[in-house]
Amino acid sequence: MNGLPSAEQIFTGLPDVLLIIDENHEIIKVNPVAENFLGQSAKHLIGTHITSQIQFADDRLEKALTDTEANVAARWTPVFLRDGPAGLVNFDIHPLPADPRWRIVSIAPLPSDGSVIDQGQGDQDQFSIRAPDILGHEIKNPLAAIKGAAQLLERSLDEDQKPLTQMIKGEVERIAKLLDQMQSLSTTQPAKVEPVNVHSLIDRARRSIEAAHHGALKIRDQFDPSLPDVLVDPDAMMQVLTNLLSNAVDATKNLEHPDIQVITRYSFGASLSVNGSNQMVRLPVEIIIKDNGPGVPPELEREIFSPFVSTKADGQGLGLALVRKLIGDMNGRIRYERPVREQHTQFVLYLPIAAQG
Repeated sequence: MNGLPSAEQIFTGLPDVLLIIDENHEIIKVNPVAENFLGQSAKHLIGTHITSQIQFADDRLEKALTDTEANVAARWTPVFLRDGPAGLVNFDIHPLPADPRWRIVSIAPLPSDGSVIDQGQGDQDQFSIRAPDILGHEIKNPLAAIKGAAQLLERSLDEDQKPLTQMIKGEVERIAKLLDQMQSLSTTQPAKVEPVNVHSLIDRARRSIEAAHHGALKIRDQFDPSLPDVLVDPDAMMQVLTNLLSNAVDATKNLEHPDIQVITRYSFGASLSVNGSNQMVRLPVEIIIKDNGPGVPPELEREIFSPFVSTKADGQGLGLALVRKLIGDMNGRIRYERPVREQHTQFVLYLPIAAQG
């Protein structure tokens, strides 16, 4: 049939990174997506050794690059580029059936650059976090009655029996607090944003955390003093910063030399689409909260911002879900990062700036 695309046109038009390598492990052909991904033109890439352009933290994948018989596929694996940052990709390498001397490498970059970034809440998320609104009213009234009954009963008990009623009251208060936290996730009112100097908020949050530890804790900073004001809700932003700093303290509490740092910087690239519209909001101000704790277990990384996911034995898993909610309400985003070759964890906040003048 006339008019069918040629093999060259198909190779050029495919959306994934494609490289063909020979039996000497040298690149002999690339598609335009590969040029863009590797940050070099085909002229510079052809003839170079494949391991000079990409590397993997996983030894098995590293060896597959120079194994002429390798037929390997990997998902959500970190890759390191010669002229670019690390990232997560789906990776595939296998011999070409037509001529096994040649192998094809396929790389599909994933949305997060070695990290987990909140992409906003879908309909299912909205449904799941609105459930507390429905249940809260039905549960809180009986809880209040139980607590009142325990208080009345306590008046007629001997001293050795009062711990039982105190336990009842304590559990009622704990459940009510949990319901309040859950309901805060389902609020849909827009944030009351205003221009704010982000460094003043960071200083307040840091002083609060340090004061709670009576001078035994020091949070370092690395600020960009030229940052413009950000457009946020000050109270919500304080809650976000306090939550993230408290998490960093918890993550490093058993270390001999805990290290917590807050970094601010200006970035030109970050932006997002607002509420599914075509309007784009730039997010040039970044706040990085960094610690040398062990990080999140790999199996939980992709769910870290979901409700009821926690790495703490006594945690309810609502803290980061609430942080995501508050940041999203302010048209910001949050990212979790645990660089493979670095011994630290960081959360990066992306915030909009206030209009100048």
